[in-house]
Amino acid sequence: MKANYICPHCRSFLNVGDKIIIAAKNHKKEKGLLLLSMELGDYTVLKHPSFNIEEGEKINMSCPSCNENLKKHKIHENLFGIIMQDEEDKEMQILFSGTYGEKCTYRITDKDVESFGSDAGKYIDLDNLISMS
Repeated sequence: MKANYICPHCRSFLNVGDKIIIAAKNHKKEKGLLLLSMELGDYTVLKHPSFNIEEGEKINMSCPSCNENLKKHKIHENLFGIIMQDEEDKEMQILFSGTYGEKCTYRITDKDVESFGSDAGKYIDLDNLISMS
């Protein structure tokens, strides 16, 4: 499926090639870029080797264009969100964990919630998610 990923604040495109580009900050306040797979459920992350993030570390993520925080406090304080636009221009919300190494992603439409990753049950009661989004 061909998709675009968009900042919910400035509506800039976040994907280039087959990667989503996210600005990140670790617990030491060091900054870097993360390249995430566009394929939901693929948790491959590319980063500069000098940008140190430890497995299990909570990181802060923002749009590389407008620098707005991508946190979704309304649903859970450790989830971040962007917009996915499919080939028919239909938009859906994508939420993902802010803990480095966690495998947790949600695709939310107005009618459905799909979860990906072995940690997906950690944050959200899927029965209540649609009414919260």
